[in-house]
Formats: sequence, C-alpha cells, structure tokens
Amino acid sequence: MTQPPGQPQGWWQPPSPPHGQPAPGQPAFGGGFQSQYGGLGAFGEPPAPGRRSKKPLVTGLVLVLVLAGGGAAAWFLGVFRGDVLDHESVENGVISVLRDSYGEHDVQDARCPADQKIETGHTFECSVEVAGRPKTVSIRVLNTEPEYEVGAPK
Repeated sequence: MTQPPGQPQGWWQPPSPPHGQPAPGQPAFGGGFQSQYGGLGAFGEPPAPGRRSKKPLVTGLVLVLVLAGGGAAAWFLGVFRGDVLDHESVENGVISVLRDSYGEHDVQDARCPADQKIETGHTFECSVEVAGRPKTVSIRVLNTEPEYEVGAPK
C-alpha cells in the first residue's frame, strides 16, 4: 500500500497484523496464544450451558447404595448388638451346675435363648428336663467376664 496523497510523511501506519499475531519487530507475549496444538481451544469446547455430566450423580448414587448395603449387612450380622453369651455354652454350663452343685443327676436337654447380653445383672430363663419333668432355671449374668449364676430348678 502507498501513502495517501497530501498527507505528511509518517502519518500513515501499515495495517495491524491479524489478531493474536505480533506486529513486526514486536515481542510475542501476552494476548492470545495460537500454535500447532490448537491454541485457546486445544482442550475441546466447553459443554453447552445447562448440560452437565451425569457421571458424578451416578457415582454418588452407587457409593450411597454400597454404604447402605454394608451397614445393613453389619446390622444383620450383629456387629452393633454388642457382646452376647454363646447359648450352647450356657446350656452345657447349666447342665454341669445342676449336676455338680444341685445334685440333680438326671438332667437333660437344657435350652437357653440365643443373643443374651453380657451385661452385669441381666437375667433370663432356660428350660431343662430334670428326671423326665420340664423345669426352668434362672440365669443371672454376674459381670462382663462373662460369669453367670444358675438358679435352682423350679
């Protein structure tokens, strides 16, 4: 291009370079960045407004379901129930105490309820057969060792 007629020398400047390109003789910093890798849009277009990914929602929902399932399984397995007596050991102990301490030699078939708490002072009853007749005995938990006391058959 040439300078328009009648204008003073130096008035006219060459056209500026395209956007993002440095002017001749100017350092290339600041402004937009473009290269062979795609410049500002190198990482793809941002998602359209109003359209979000459902992946975090689905991941959160799956996590909640897994935690709820684990909690329910722990509840049913008795993790939150605390310490309980082994009812088979108590049944065998009742038979031994009735034979050794009460002199009842014909004791059979002791049945004690399961899941009795190991808590000082807790009481429950077991059924036994003494000399062919059904009887009940009271059991009282003495401490957390667990030690318990067997009452006389009634």
